[in-house]
Amino acid sequence: MKNKFFLFPKLFLLSLATICISSCIKNDNFIKGDAKIRIFQASILDTTQNFFLNGRQLGSSTTYGTNSSYIVEPGDSSYKISSRILASTSDLASLDNQQLSIGKNYSVFLTKDKASSPSSLMFMEDDVKIGTDSTKLVFLNLGYTLGSPVLVTDTGKAFSPFSLAYGEKFTRKIKVNKSTKISFTITSVTPTNPKPVVTVLDSTTLLNGKIYTVLIDGSKVGDLQKRLVANN
Repeated sequence: MKNKFFLFPKLFLLSLATICISSCIKNDNFIKGDAKIRIFQASILDTTQNFFLNGRQLGSSTTYGTNSSYIVEPGDSSYKISSRILASTSDLASLDNQQLSIGKNYSVFLTKDKASSPSSLMFMEDDVKIGTDSTKLVFLNLGYTLGSPVLVTDTGKAFSPFSLAYGEKFTRKIKVNKSTKISFTITSVTPTNPKPVVTVLDSTTLLNGKIYTVLIDGSKVGDLQKRLVANN
């Protein structure tokens, strides 16, 4: 009997602790009070960067064509976001007073308006929630070396063809199937002949239940490139 009475308080405390922990957890692995942010070095004419939040380094050094995973930071806080060339103490680009809201996901991109322009940062909120029967594609054109907008077409006709100029972002929700084949073309002439092949997005690269950022970019000589990055 003594052991049973001793066991009840322990079970009660364990249950109480479990309830407290559960009440602090939000969906998608968020702890209450947190936001998530990731960084992209999307500027072909810039070198490896370090990114900072209020002067504190955010993640590891980031080379062109790569991005970090989501990094957890306190939400409902205002930050200065900046990037610097390795070993530099001066900001290459920065954004002041960027608000990270609790439970939200964000991305920061190093880019330029055009090849001759100063480097700049683009900040945007990411969508990370979708049903399991479809996929969401966020097309973002940061190809500042491209000589024309990018035409995006799906031969499976999940959406009508559209043109995407630099800095534009279009979102399309589709159901991926065997007929899905999303292609990318530009009309401008580039020095590379024949032009490099930009692979299509199809059922082998896209999954229903996922959200993707389709990052459109250009090489140093203006050839079309694209990257597919999962948001969830």
